[in-house]
Amino acid sequence: MKKTIAIVHYNTPELTEAAIKSVRKHCAEDYQFVVFDNSDKRPFIKKIKGVKVINNTKGKVIDFDKFLAQYPDRNIKLGEASNDGSVKHILSVQKLWELVPEGFILMESDVLIKKSIDFLWNPNWAATGRGEWFKGRRREHDRLYPFLCYMNVPVLVKHGAKYFDPDRCWNLWPDANDPRNMWDTGACLLDCIIKTKPALHARLYPNLFDYFEHYSGGSWRQSDVENQKRWLEAHKGLFE
Repeated sequence: MKKTIAIVHYNTPELTEAAIKSVRKHCAEDYQFVVFDNSDKRPFIKKIKGVKVINNTKGKVIDFDKFLAQYPDRNIKLGEASNDGSVKHILSVQKLWELVPEGFILMESDVLIKKSIDFLWNPNWAATGRGEWFKGRRREHDRLYPFLCYMNVPVLVKHGAKYFDPDRCWNLWPDANDPRNMWDTGACLLDCIIKTKPALHARLYPNLFDYFEHYSGGSWRQSDVENQKRWLEAHKGLFE
């Protein structure tokens, strides 16, 4: 079976291209890539062999405006910094479960691989990646980081897991303190896996950060293109 890496893209074409090249430089597996493009300014137009682009720039795959209109009283402040980026990201990954039903490694667009991540693809698990544990320090729920996360979609779907659930999502409800608002990207998935044990299990790697460099927030920081380019120049050895 051809193995797939999926990237949700939003206005960061240089970062996304470098991310793909870094995988091809450091990994033995010949991954195919799916880029889910939600851009409203800088789409991913580069033609690269083995890279399929799903064009959602006009909202034809997911109409985010129509979706968000269902929650007119949502807490705008929670989502304003990223233009509702968290919920859009979460919805995009859930859609990718339909579009890539055999499963995939989710990779952030602003990640550069430093060494092989082939070990993440492991169908013996429902998901593999790195967990983020708040342990009561913050209101957010624990989650599986979306930076690099393998998802065994057939097994997850079979046991009723979800990546998106309106009651376990970011900023869909009016009160900022509503517990339903405190589920960032990957939190619903981890909760589903924990609640479905022993049918579902995740393999977590505490040292996963050793395998990549992360620009952090590249898709939602406005007017940040020059900083992105400087970061890429500083790390060009990872993808050139």
